[in-house]
Amino acid sequence: MSTQAPVRTSAPRRYTSATLTVGVFLSGLCFVIAVLAELAGIEGPAGDMTDIAALLEGLAAVTPWAWATLGCYVIALTPAVALLVTVAEYATISERRTVLTAVAVFAILTLSAIVALTR
Repeated sequence: MSTQAPVRTSAPRRYTSATLTVGVFLSGLCFVIAVLAELAGIEGPAGDMTDIAALLEGLAAVTPWAWATLGCYVIALTPAVALLVTVAEYATISERRTVLTAVAVFAILTLSAIVALTR
């Protein structure tokens, strides 16, 4: 009898796919809330996207700009989170090339975000 684990013949993608689906759904939900708040005439002072305290206050007050901002954050972060999930999934089957590619793309995304936010 062999004591080796069975070799997986297909690449795991279930969690990566679920991460992307949930991210797009949550982002869309945020945008729908923003549109509904706008249609309902809810107004409040618009804040800066980088002012987290103002964002949290806006979310609690259901202001359109705050919910739209949250939707932007969610849709922007979804691919980065999915890349980390991809790394975890492919590491389970020792698919080194895919893991290294996902890590490299994540590093490029992270560096790009840092450059964009510090300019």
